Amino acid sequence: MLLKLLNTVILLGCLQGFILCALLYFSPPKRLPERLLATLLLLLSLASLNIYLSESNMPPLVGVVLSLVPTIIFMPFGPLIYFYARSLIDPDFKLRREYRIHFLPVIIDVLPALAAGGLILSRVFIGMDREYQLQWDSIIGQYNSWSDLPRWISITAYLIVTKKYFLNVSASIRQRHQKHIAWLKIFLNTFLVFQAVWFVFLVPYIIPSSRFAVLYYVGYYPIYVPLAFLIYGLGIKGFLHSRLTAKTPSEGNSSQLTKEQADKLIAAITRAMEEEKLYRQTDIDLDRLIRYVGSDQRTVSHVLNRYFLKSFNNLINYYRVEEVKQRMAAPGNEHLTLSGIAFECGFNSQSTFQRAFRQVTSLSPKEYLERQTALKNR
Repeated sequence: MLLKLLNTVILLGCLQGFILCALLYFSPPKRLPERLLATLLLLLSLASLNIYLSESNMPPLVGVVLSLVPTIIFMPFGPLIYFYARSLIDPDFKLRREYRIHFLPVIIDVLPALAAGGLILSRVFIGMDREYQLQWDSIIGQYNSWSDLPRWISITAYLIVTKKYFLNVSASIRQRHQKHIAWLKIFLNTFLVFQAVWFVFLVPYIIPSSRFAVLYYVGYYPIYVPLAFLIYGLGIKGFLHSRLTAKTPSEGNSSQLTKEQADKLIAAITRAMEEEKLYRQTDIDLDRLIRYVGSDQRTVSHVLNRYFLKSFNNLINYYRVEEVKQRMAAPGNEHLTLSGIAFECGFNSQSTFQRAFRQVTSLSPKEYLERQTALKNR
């Protein structure tokens, strides 16, 4: 009776997670934070579905499908939590290509499914004997047990990094995003509590001598029942938060900005870039520009998008690239390297410089330099 009740709790959490995932992903506002939270809920729900089917009297075919299709995918949890927090606090935040490296450890989750597929193919085409297959099944089982350790470490590490990012947010940003800050406190602290519960279960679970006793007496319920409540709480709260913040007007109604106010702000932003050259600061952010021009985030973003036709990051990179082009063409700079010039103009990595330069000029720095050289020699 108790097991049926626990399985029902897990199933309901799983179904609710799928529903909230669909609502967050497909209904407005279709922003990056909603998509990241939807992906997180999807992975939580898939893991819950796996344990529910595993603990039920399922047909053998379902067991084969579960072994071939990775449904317990925990390694992306940490990056998703971190990027979700950043996207809430920084409206200009985007998932760039270089961030993909954070998701590469997902191979730890996918490897058992690949191994199971290899075993089935070996048995069908090569005729693997039963004893050899049992040995491989045992190895996969041991791997599945030990893989929980890097999963726990990864999520915990990202939670700590997210906490540090959260604590280092400036006072002005905290003031503008009070609702996001309050929600993120609940979000992060809830995950930290779950990590503590998981750690209590994990220690005896990864020890071979005590693993059998843990699974015999309590199974995986000490993890997946709290996981279901995690889906319940964070899913509903996150969904309501996204709807509330989408309908709440921000400070400074930019749609009512007068021409005089817009002209003043355009002049202030232009002065910040062309006279003060704020773009040379490698750690420049939107908050610093807002403080310089004495406005608010919504109004500054509106002016950048409408009058400069650029986002904040694109504006900064545009001015940096323009100065790089000027320095490349200046007499006496032939001995300087492109990387050296780029770093002096505010870029902090070669890859960012290359990408920004191509975005502004449609050419790589080398191609641009070769074209300018050819024009001079005509």
